Formats: sequence, structure tokens, C-alpha cells
Amino acid sequence: MDGSLSMSSLILLALLFPAQKPVADPPKKLPIPEKLVVLTFDDAAKSHFTKAGPLLKELGHGATFFVTEGFDFPTNKKDYMTWEEIQALDRMGFEIGNHTIDHGAVTAPDLAGRLRALNKKFDEYKIPKPVSFAYPGNTISPEALPILKAEGIRFARRGGSPEYAYSTGGGVGYEPYLDHPLLIPSAGDSRPGWKLKDFEKAVEKAHSGRIAVLQFHGVPDTAHNWVNTPYEAFEEMMRWLKTTGHTVIAMRDLEKYIDPTITPMDPQFVMKDRQARIAAGKPLEDIRPSKSGEDRTAWALNMSKHRFTPAEIRAVTGHRQDIPHSDRTAYDVAPISWIAPFPGGRHPRTGFRDGAIRPQRETKLSFFAPWEKGGYGVLDLPEAIWITQKGGRTLEYLAHTHVNTIWDLKKIELPKLEWKATGKGFAIERKLPDGIVFRAKAMPRGPSSAELELELTNGSGETIRDSSAQVCLMLAHLEGFRAQTNDNKRFDSPRAIAVDATGKRFVLLAFEQCQRAWGNAPCPCLHSDPAFGEIAPAGTKTLRGYIGFGEDAKALEEEASQVLGKAKP
Repeated sequence: MDGSLSMSSLILLALLFPAQKPVADPPKKLPIPEKLVVLTFDDAAKSHFTKAGPLLKELGHGATFFVTEGFDFPTNKKDYMTWEEIQALDRMGFEIGNHTIDHGAVTAPDLAGRLRALNKKFDEYKIPKPVSFAYPGNTISPEALPILKAEGIRFARRGGSPEYAYSTGGGVGYEPYLDHPLLIPSAGDSRPGWKLKDFEKAVEKAHSGRIAVLQFHGVPDTAHNWVNTPYEAFEEMMRWLKTTGHTVIAMRDLEKYIDPTITPMDPQFVMKDRQARIAAGKPLEDIRPSKSGEDRTAWALNMSKHRFTPAEIRAVTGHRQDIPHSDRTAYDVAPISWIAPFPGGRHPRTGFRDGAIRPQRETKLSFFAPWEKGGYGVLDLPEAIWITQKGGRTLEYLAHTHVNTIWDLKKIELPKLEWKATGKGFAIERKLPDGIVFRAKAMPRGPSSAELELELTNGSGETIRDSSAQVCLMLAHLEGFRAQTNDNKRFDSPRAIAVDATGKRFVLLAFEQCQRAWGNAPCPCLHSDPAFGEIAPAGTKTLRGYIGFGEDAKALEEEASQVLGKAKP
């Protein structure tokens, strides 16, 4: 295939595909600290005012108190706060959240009305309208999400169920953008028998970009003894948070770190995934400890290049160490410094993360923009491999967890691989259990463009009638290209091109024999997906691709045409 275009073809494309529109990046949030804890308290227990509030104020901890007029709140002022005491907690700087007027489940009728009824009390006592909610009884329902959103709720806390049974008080860390902000899991739900070690186990989930959201009731809870936390135990826990350097906030303060408008496509997918992995005894994290001192140094330099935070370093290595300051510039002068294996630990997408749970780093390369503080795009080369044989069409490889590959269905775990520097760039090879082999290469042409290769060898002994790949460039960490939209992109196969917020900088991805050029706006990303077609037994097909950054879109398109034009017909 000849990738070149005539002048008349270029004019026609300009008419069919008008120039991309510059779109501003969304505001950046603060990095999530390694030890971020959210304290929450349910049911308006009297001890929230008399015990918890004063202690938290002394220690400088933030917290959210979810109040309700349920149970016998209106008449029992021995076990429950007065509205004046709730107002006092607000004046002390704590968040007052909505727990419905009657503590009725979200599945009960008129959830909106029961939220508004409590908001009227907030208004009466000049307490800010809440943006946080806790599910009464920890009972959740997908039907509640649009109602909560319509009523102004931005963050909603559930319990540790369904990942863990309610009776255990166990839970999981909150993973922003993977967990729906209106279905935030509890990392732990304090019980009467909890000791400091139980509390530490829950708090330990605050690492590697995860947040520990902790659930308490009364301290003590004189009305509900099954969720009581003795004050002495509570004080020990809170002072331990202080001495161990945790950042302790209210739920509303999550907005400093998280954009609650970014939500997963399937709110319950991550919960089901965790349940399955916990039941199978599999870890919820993808940690790759360094195998040697030399390997550790190389990855430290790599993560310095990516400007990883300590939380992100731990997500990769399992260790809490920071990168030595002396290492921070060393990687910048390394060969091929603008291309590097993506280390993992930081998600390469902004949205639709439920479509890429535990993204694998083996096929991911980072391409750093040539302009100052431009960030980088992450290329999945490939993201997926599909083939068709007598048994039908199968997904042979996928660079993340979302749908099952043929090997997942057969319970065959593929070995972990790493990119290798070749002197000319980077290369990787994977042989699949059925004998099919794919190889990928990235070879820089200069400081802002590279030639790509994707090769497929049919070692299965049976003709492949149809084979194809997905090649995806993710833009979440490329400054100026982070907006979740396709308005700033143009797709004229084989080229996928995006323009930044200034309208002056472009990135282009192209592959020969492209079957589809497209973009997934929530990610955001560019795709140029090539088709290998038929491959006989022992046959090999190699397809050529291109990636480029620059301020001249036409020059990028011409260079891409030159690279793709080198391919044999």
C-alpha cells in the first residue's frame, strides 16, 4: 500500500475532514498523597459532638458527619445530637453530609424527597447544602446514582460490600476514576472488637493512588451496640493517624484530588472484578518489584523521567521509596530519551478506566512531546490482537483487563515481559500458547517522530483467515491534549490526528492497512488499527506505522505518508 496522497486528494480531505478545533485541557487536580484517609461518621450519634469532634479538632483531622433524623432522633437526645450540636460541628469546620431524613434505604420510594427534606433542615440551621452522601445501611442501588447526581451529590460512600461481607467490617481502597464517585467503597467499617491492628489494616489501603475511606458510627454508639467503637480505642486510632503522617480529610475535600464528573461506563464492573479476584485468591494490584540493583536504578530513572509521585512509585514497585534527587536529570540525557517504556503505576487513561483495569505495561511505550513541559502520550503497541480460524474469531491478546482473552477463558496466565533497548529503539516479542507470535518495534526518526512496526507470525499450524490489531495512543498525560473529546481530532484513515488547546501543536498516529482510524473520547486517545488479513502456517506479515509530534500538521502527514510508503504492496 502506498501511503502518499495527491494534491487533489489532500484538497478533498480538507473538505471532508475540516480542521480540528482546539479544546482546553480540564484543570489539573492535586496528586493523591500516599497516605490519604477520609473519616466518616454515620447516624448523628451524640458522641460525634461530645467526643469525636473535639478530639479531631485537637488533632487537625478533617471528617464528614452523615446525619439523619431516622431511628428515634427527634425524641432521644441521650443517644443522638440536637440540631444545635450538628450546627456546632459545622462551625468547627467539619462537613455535614446527607444520610436521608429517615435513614431509609435508597431502594425505598422517593429518595429525592427524603434527601430534600433533610436539606431543608440544613438550610434552617445555615449548614451548607451537602455534596456528600452515605448509603443508609450501606445498601446500594444503581438506580440511585442519577437521583443523587440531580440533587447535587458529588461523592457518596458505600460499605465494603459486595467485595466483603458486611458482617466482617472489611473493605477495599477507593480507586478514583475506576470506582464511581457515587459508589465509593469503605476500606473499613469499625466494629466493637476492633483494635489498633484492625484499624491499621484498613488504613493500609491508602497507598499507590488508593484512598482509605473509613466508616465509624458512635464513639461510643450508645444506640447501636453492634457498630459501637469504644472511645479509648477510637482515640488511640486517631492519634496513630497523626503520628504516622496521614492526611485526614472530609469527603468533600476529595475534590482537591478528584474530578467527580469523570465516571466509569459501568459503575458495578470494578466491584464484580474485585469480587472475582478475591474469591480466586488473586491480588488486586499489579506490582513488579525490581529484580536487581541495576534494574531498580533503571526503573528509578524511568519513573523520574515520568515525574512519578511516591504513591505512583509504590504502585509500580511495592516500595515507598522516593527517587534520589541526584537521579532526576540523569535519565534526560540517556539515549533515545524522548521514548521510554511506560512503567505502569499511573493509569494511562483519564476516563473509561473500567475498560482498562490493571493495564499491563509490556506493550506500552511513552513518547515525550518535544515542547517544554509537554508531557507524554502512551502508545499500546499493540493494545489487542484478534484472529479468525476454523474455531471462529478469538481475542488472542489484550493489554489490560476488561474482557477475557482466549487465555483467560482457559485459565492460562501469560508471563510478564519488558521492552528491550535495541540501539535503534525498543522492541518486544510475545509467543502465545498456540504458537502465534507478535513482535513490536519503535524506532525514532529524530527528536519528535518514530517509525513503528507490528509483526505477526502464524505458528499455529492452521491458516489465519483474518487477523487484526488495535494500536492506541493515550493522551491523558500529554499537555494540551487531555480534554475528553473528539472535537480536537480528525480521522482520515490511516491517519488519526489531534490538535492541542493552543491550536498550534499536533500529534499524529498512522498504520498501513488501517481498517479503522478513530478515537475514544472519554480516554482520550487516537487509534489507527491495522489489519494483517490472511496468514498461512509459518507465515509472517509485518506492518509499518508512524507517530509524530509537531507544529506543522501537513508536514506530519507527509512524513507519515513517506514512512507508510516504504511498505511493500
